[in-house]
Amino acid sequence: MKRLIIKKMSKIIISAVLLLVFENVSAQDGYTVKKNSLQSDILKQNRNLSIFLPEGYDTNDTKFPVIYVLDGDRFCQHTVPTARFLFLNNKMPKAIIIGVSNVDRNYDFLPNSSQNGGGADNFIRFFRKELIPFIDKKYKTKPFRILVGYSLGGVFVMHTLLTDPDLFDAYLAIDPSLSYKNGMMIENAQTELLKAKNWNKYIFISGREGVGMRDMGISSIDSLLRKSAPQALNWKVVPYINENHGSIPFKSVYDGFRFIFDVGVDFKVFPQGGIIPEGSSTYALIINNNRNLRYTTDGTEPTINSSLCTETIKIENPCILKVKSVLKTHNNTNTVTRIFNKGDFMSAPKSNAKFKSGLKYSYFEGVWDSLPDFSKLTAIKTGYTDMIDLTMALKKDSFAIRFEGYILIKEKALHNLWIKSDNGSKVFFNNKLLLNDNGHQHIPELPVVNLVPLKPGYYPIEVQYFQKTGNKEIVLGYIIGNQKPVPIPKEMLFFKDN
Repeated sequence: MKRLIIKKMSKIIISAVLLLVFENVSAQDGYTVKKNSLQSDILKQNRNLSIFLPEGYDTNDTKFPVIYVLDGDRFCQHTVPTARFLFLNNKMPKAIIIGVSNVDRNYDFLPNSSQNGGGADNFIRFFRKELIPFIDKKYKTKPFRILVGYSLGGVFVMHTLLTDPDLFDAYLAIDPSLSYKNGMMIENAQTELLKAKNWNKYIFISGREGVGMRDMGISSIDSLLRKSAPQALNWKVVPYINENHGSIPFKSVYDGFRFIFDVGVDFKVFPQGGIIPEGSSTYALIINNNRNLRYTTDGTEPTINSSLCTETIKIENPCILKVKSVLKTHNNTNTVTRIFNKGDFMSAPKSNAKFKSGLKYSYFEGVWDSLPDFSKLTAIKTGYTDMIDLTMALKKDSFAIRFEGYILIKEKALHNLWIKSDNGSKVFFNNKLLLNDNGHQHIPELPVVNLVPLKPGYYPIEVQYFQKTGNKEIVLGYIIGNQKPVPIPKEMLFFKDN
């Protein structure tokens, strides 16, 4: 009996020890939250940690960038949901967030003994030798780290950048008190920036516009960065209007993460492809170009060493154009591929028919989520129109229209033909599908564009369109060379006079 009691007591003691060793696990804002602590030999104290693991952390071997948040007990409350919101809207990757609790803010954050400081260098050693190795060993981390600090924490962020710049890859200093100790941080920055080489880092600094920027010393650091920032340093100083020292962190975290992480998933490349005859050239157009976009024209995947995108990319030969937002440090976007095939200028079909201005149209009614099979439908009305528009529609929603006729091309050139529609459309050119914008769109989309080399002549065209609900639009247009895109005028539209 005594042996049985001892055995039960041993199990209870072991269970209690396990509870002390393992983290307290909960959930918040789509993250798994683990409360942990680290006994520091450097700080001679126990430091509490809040560790936020993103959704899907345990599902595969994916590794994540790590965001270290000073004053973690306070500022993880809005930092964590902000990071999740940005991820859900494709503005940053999933990240592990580490909230670092305070024991003595002034001592930890300030590098000088004034204002009860003096422990900042020791706190940097704690990060380098204890905290970061602990997190990297225990969790699936990428070698990309961000340090976030507010007010005196922002002073520590700047001190870390200037003292041990390679410790983090990105620094977010929110309304930092850079006027601390008669502006010693400004003096240190001036010295270190002049010595710095190859600082491929991100630094985002926020402040309150006007007196706040000046009194906190942020205006001075802004001027210094404008003058002396190392070439590879990605930096931004933002003065916020109508914010106070307490309200500024919310906007700063959002904009800071956008600056650091936004890899430009919203970029578009036009045209979607096409044909380039020998000796001809054209341009690919980049919409929403950003500092991370790289491209190749040989079919290989863009890397950090590939050419930087500009708003236009000259295409001189048949090629496979690939565009991608690329960074050394964290998740990249999917590659956009545009194929430009070799071919000859297209010739219009020969015809002795007489052509009259306008197009034939057929109007249908029904409810569709995509373009219907017009061959199986009976038109409610038919007629002729000068333009491709929707004036013949008898109702606001639930209809479709088919336009048939010819486009007159007057000069031999590379034509970028495009269509923009809501809800959906297709364009058959010279009896082949050329443009496909089919599908129920809840918001207007950018146009679908294709490059076609054309000789002068009358080319058969059929435009199909449907409207389900909401906004409605259809515009067919063209671009030649570097000219502006224009809708196809009525002077180019014809039908055969039978």
